[in-house]
Amino acid sequence: MRFPTLPLPLRSYDLHRDLTTFFVVAVSTVVFTRALLAATGYPQVGGAKLHIAHVLWGGLLLLAALIATLAFLSPATKPVAAFAGGVGFGLFIDEVGKFVTKNVDYFYKPAIAIIYVCFIVLFGVIRWLARRGFTGDEAVLIGLESLQRAALGGLTDERRARVLQLLAAAPRSNPLAAEVRRLLETSATEPSGRTPLLRRLAKRLTRLWALLTAHRLFREGVFAVLVVAAAISAAEVGWLLRNGLSELSFSQKAFTLTTIVADGALLIGAIRLRASLLSALRWYEHAILIQITAGQVFLYESEQLAATLNLAALLIVWSVVRWGIHLESADAAKRSLAASPST
Repeated sequence: MRFPTLPLPLRSYDLHRDLTTFFVVAVSTVVFTRALLAATGYPQVGGAKLHIAHVLWGGLLLLAALIATLAFLSPATKPVAAFAGGVGFGLFIDEVGKFVTKNVDYFYKPAIAIIYVCFIVLFGVIRWLARRGFTGDEAVLIGLESLQRAALGGLTDERRARVLQLLAAAPRSNPLAAEVRRLLETSATEPSGRTPLLRRLAKRLTRLWALLTAHRLFREGVFAVLVVAAAISAAEVGWLLRNGLSELSFSQKAFTLTTIVADGALLIGAIRLRASLLSALRWYEHAILIQITAGQVFLYESEQLAATLNLAALLIVWSVVRWGIHLESADAAKRSLAASPST
């Protein structure tokens, strides 16, 4: 007896962006929450008889994110829901120690390992979902979603270029593909009326990025930043190893290992830098996410202040790298479309 095969759900074009935002915000919430509680002496909210645990606030934020994604069509809803959901999940998983112990122990030592495993699984799921290119049906639905953006005045030149490239490369099995592409090619990419402040700022930042990347010393400057980052990582590892490897706890050993792996990703990015800035930036993002995923979570157990400061710096660098990937991928899509004979 053969069972009917169910079609896989079609994926969103922004799944990598939104799920990575969710993931990074969740990890950051755990570290910053524990740092804040330690700095304030672990206060209890609710008085003498009640204790309103922050897992409840996490549940409310997860509920808000779910309602937002189910109730609204606006494309701007998903990034907000990803951020709110990330904070909610971080607050939830931070209190896992209370729910795996009979005495409701927030300070249960294996809780850090449980949190780490959850984040590793989540990271793997995100990478698995984004592992392959989009199908023809997914490309058509992504194009239709971009037409929604155009109807709301939120379709940018960069977004249209990437989606048109996707439609051109996708299989032509769907009869709507050609019509969707034609509509996208003729859709306006600027909203009517006055340009909002954020859009003006984005345009200025885009021009700034173009000027920076066109400068002959830009890649040398990026390479210098990599050298400084590697030196800082080596100094952190050297500080932990000052009394020998045998003196390190499990968390410190795990942090040392993830730092070495992240430095390896930085090295690959440095090698790729001259050939492709976009490829190098993606390797830099891998290195940063490795540090955020494992390094800072394990470092927090022994070096709370260092882990908090490191995470804050990593979030800033990650934001810049994501911005660069966004701009470089848009430029690559525009060049591909310009070189296409059908354009």
